[in-house]
Amino acid sequence: MMIIRLGVSKVDITPEFSVPLAGFAVRSELGAFEGVSHRLFARIFVFVTGDKDGDNDKCYAVLISADLIWWGSDRVPTLKRRIHERFGIAEDAILLHGTHTHSGPQTSSLFTSYLGVMDENYIALLEHIVIGGIEAAFLQAEPVQIEQSSGYSPLGINRRGVVKSLPETGPADHELRVIRFRKVDGTTKGLFVHYACHPVITRDNFVSSEYIGVAMEAVEQFVGEGTVAAFLQGTCGDINPGDGEQVIRGNNDVVMQVGNDFAECVINTLDKPMQQITPCDLQWRTTRVELPLKSLPERSQLELTAQSSGVLGEWSSLMLARLECLSPSIPLELIELKLGEELSLLGMNAEVVVDYGLYIKQISKGNVLPIGYTNGMFGYIPTAQQLIEGGYETHESTLYFAMPSSFDITVESTVKEALVNLLI
Repeated sequence: MMIIRLGVSKVDITPEFSVPLAGFAVRSELGAFEGVSHRLFARIFVFVTGDKDGDNDKCYAVLISADLIWWGSDRVPTLKRRIHERFGIAEDAILLHGTHTHSGPQTSSLFTSYLGVMDENYIALLEHIVIGGIEAAFLQAEPVQIEQSSGYSPLGINRRGVVKSLPETGPADHELRVIRFRKVDGTTKGLFVHYACHPVITRDNFVSSEYIGVAMEAVEQFVGEGTVAAFLQGTCGDINPGDGEQVIRGNNDVVMQVGNDFAECVINTLDKPMQQITPCDLQWRTTRVELPLKSLPERSQLELTAQSSGVLGEWSSLMLARLECLSPSIPLELIELKLGEELSLLGMNAEVVVDYGLYIKQISKGNVLPIGYTNGMFGYIPTAQQLIEGGYETHESTLYFAMPSSFDITVESTVKEALVNLLI
């Protein structure tokens, strides 16, 4: 009989010294953070499958959901290698996932300073803490059963639709999926909470896990001592917190209110009948697909724009420094981790707009949950229609993310072909 064991841990990754926060260009002149509103955590889930008593033929996988904006692509390979060497987990079975809070440290040195400046000392400490958390999770792995339920939250709103004239509703994914891991005695060991919505309510210069952290803490307290509830961020590239008509912005009081309301949606979903997930061997598949850029910048133009102020000047200088190694495409890395016959997670190293998440659910009949901000980050993946429309996600953001250009309009068909090839 197939047995899946789960070990969980929750480690504090709040910076103990002041560093710049990532995510909002308006903070670029504010310097390091002023204080801490909500501490940051990494919630670690180690999975083990194999026979009950033997040590042979065991499979291991780990998912880390951290209150970070993302995990830097320039740091991920080394960290995955360290995890593999220390614990024997295959590098392709390691998912480093960020909840995408915009009130935490930058974790990459690949972007412009307007997205926040990475602190090497913090990153070294972060990685050390995470290694310890994986070890702690391994030590208390025990058999679990997996079950899931589908609920609803109205929180997400399509921010591109809101700014159109006239405003449009725009696509959003309001499904709230909760996956529960039950111990032999029937109590809950861990939870996955999957939803697609940016945690960007406050722009205050304070560390915060945002509405997500508030909600996960409330859910953990409700379910019981020892439970770890990890948030899995969906394809929220164009989805912000909203009230149905406009985007929600505010101070920490608003963050608390939204977080507690979202927690109620999670708890309501937990009260629904649960679908039992059929256990299987841990399985993972990865693929890499080159996403075509529209064009590459020319030296003569970059030398002119490098004299500009602001993000254009910084982007131009970065492009000049990287000119000889610029590629006409950017690699999208997809990793599918299968936890049961009816449940897989699909990690993507990008900020993916909601249309793709809805497409993934459609072609997989709901058996695959898409999670962005996983194992690195290079920028937004928009749709063909969004590229025609223009806007932040398609063109303006490429400067902040130090991408050579926006994507070619064929990017949507390229991504969807890769998804079909992987998942069907």
